[in-house]
Amino acid sequence: MSVYDEDFEFILAHKEQYPVKQLVKITSLSRSGFYKKLNKSNTRTQEQKDKPLLNMMLSIYITHGGNLGNTRFKDELFNKYNIVVNIKRIARMRRMYNLPLKTMKRKYKVRNHLHVLVDNLLNRNFRAIKPGVKFSIDITYLEVLKPHKNFLFLCAIKDLYNNEIVAYSIGQNQTISLVYAALKQLKEKGFVKGAILHSDQGAQFTNPSYRNRLKEMHLTQSMSRRGNCWDNACIESFFGKLKTEMPGFSIPETEEEMIKSVTNYITYYNEVRPQLKFKMSPVAHRLKLEA
Repeated sequence: MSVYDEDFEFILAHKEQYPVKQLVKITSLSRSGFYKKLNKSNTRTQEQKDKPLLNMMLSIYITHGGNLGNTRFKDELFNKYNIVVNIKRIARMRRMYNLPLKTMKRKYKVRNHLHVLVDNLLNRNFRAIKPGVKFSIDITYLEVLKPHKNFLFLCAIKDLYNNEIVAYSIGQNQTISLVYAALKQLKEKGFVKGAILHSDQGAQFTNPSYRNRLKEMHLTQSMSRRGNCWDNACIESFFGKLKTEMPGFSIPETEEEMIKSVTNYITYYNEVRPQLKFKMSPVAHRLKLEA
């Protein structure tokens, strides 16, 4: 132990009985030097206390690509490690150890020309009492950079009971065929006869052939009001999360990489990522009902 360390320990042991400004006069430390060393000591002590929890948080942070807010972080700590941690402590540690949350950028969507309009049966009631009775469908673009800048398109269908993505298709064009591919998956997955399938007023969903396909499948069509993105906010929110959170796992540049990344993210979203209102993943919530 150096002279400075001995003097620090001496002041630390006697500072409750005597003023620090008097103690430093008989040691080699200045008053500012003592407090600087004290702060470092407190930081090391705090880091030692934080270490077990930090290791758990790092595991969760990496698993979810840095995409969990503090509330879902708290839920995951309980679900995975069976410990209860105050949200304020989680927030402090995320700031202290640089575990930031990604922010979501709002997407503005251009509406397409109308063909056939139907009523808004969903009317922003995004709750469902069981799986397979209410679905939301939409299309979004995925930017590809190599070998040249281009776009892929993702058509996804969400079950509003547990927010699970139950069907999806990816293609180079946002045609009716892209939608039919997702509908085929939905048919194979199964649903309640007469289930509602809600969409916006995109050209693919106002197409008469799309309406006929839904009738053949015994699905009930529902459609948002024109220019009102909030009427289909449930599926829009998924696309926002996909584009914000997916880069936390990988940054795809080619079409093949993009398809693989989207597929992996949807699996993660369905089976691993906890939903805030369920405190568990969509699949876990569905299996809980089936148990």
